[in-house]
Amino acid sequence: MHRTISEKLLEEFCATKGIACLRIAESDERTPDYELVVGAVRIIVEVKEITPNKEEQESDLLLSQRGYGKVLSYTPGDRVRKKIADCSAQIKGRTGGRHASLLVVFDSVFGHVDPYNIRVAMYGLEQIRIEVPPIGMGSPHSTGMGYGPKRKMTPDHNTSISAIGALSTTSSAEVFLHVYHNKFAHVPLKYALLGQYGVEQFELDDEMIGTTSKWRKVDLVAET
Repeated sequence: MHRTISEKLLEEFCATKGIACLRIAESDERTPDYELVVGAVRIIVEVKEITPNKEEQESDLLLSQRGYGKVLSYTPGDRVRKKIADCSAQIKGRTGGRHASLLVVFDSVFGHVDPYNIRVAMYGLEQIRIEVPPIGMGSPHSTGMGYGPKRKMTPDHNTSISAIGALSTTSSAEVFLHVYHNKFAHVPLKYALLGQYGVEQFELDDEMIGTTSKWRKVDLVAET
């Protein structure tokens, strides 16, 4: 069976860390790719890969031909947002409301799975909120920032996805996995499960009026 680059990297990562990574047999219905077994706990895993789209391919071709590419624009988080939508149903069907899950994304382009793109894909685009007073009562003014449209994670949407994992590799072929937890997950992924293998994990900081919460690295010592 043909495996994608991202699947090979995940298997390599798990083998290096000593995590049991079991391939889920394919069926007539779409199923997630793997189950990670940590002790008595099973984590359902779907692996997705972000590959260059048409515009990025054209830019790469121009770069090779003339030494510089073309200007590219995209909505922050869009590539991760699409991966969430693609896998939500199959993860929900496999977890059955009982198991934690992980959407693992590998970016072969660059920049689409950085912390900011993952955050706004999950919780919405950042926007400045403007208050417009009645006529004669002052000028429009900012009341701070907040999360706006295009959110994928809400109390009612994609709650079966416990976290998103960003898979990456270095020039020395070392593989890393950074995990970003979904605060709305129906079955949260316990920090200690992957933390014992040295996996860096992040959760959304406490909300503050007038600003957007940022990622906070999980203090695994404090959580144990």
